[in-house]
Amino acid sequence: MRWIAAAVASAALMASFAGVAEGKTSTFLPAPAYPHSTLAINVAGKPKAGKIITLGISGSNAPFEIGGAGSGSFLAYQLDAFAQNGKIVPNCPRSFAEELQNEINLGINRIAQGLSEGFFGPFSTTVRIRSSRSVRNVVICAYSRLVDDDAAVSALGFRLRR
Repeated sequence: MRWIAAAVASAALMASFAGVAEGKTSTFLPAPAYPHSTLAINVAGKPKAGKIITLGISGSNAPFEIGGAGSGSFLAYQLDAFAQNGKIVPNCPRSFAEELQNEINLGINRIAQGLSEGFFGPFSTTVRIRSSRSVRNVVICAYSRLVDDDAAVSALGFRLRR
């Protein structure tokens, strides 16, 4: 019975993640194997079409020791992020692999690739991108990754002013 309740709660969370809400607060979801990972995207100020947009991407990750507990050797997490036209691709895929397919097939822009988040604990980075003059509905998708695992995904949708 407990696993049914957990599955229903997980499905509800995934459904809420599928629709990227417009606003200042990003939506994030940790991977089941990385329950302590967090990831957030913030946009600075009131972004305008055709201008530079400043994004703050932050979060936290649990330590991942290579060779078992007490070995003292850790793997570093990395950050990848994408910007897409919300009218064409309104939602962020749950997995980095699916987003790579969007990049290949739909031509979305990768705005951060392999940025180090450190070995564990909190991290924060700033990403600046130039927005298009013709696209007003923007969706940012960020992925916190450990080697080829997705630790967390975050999505933020917003409209650009003219």
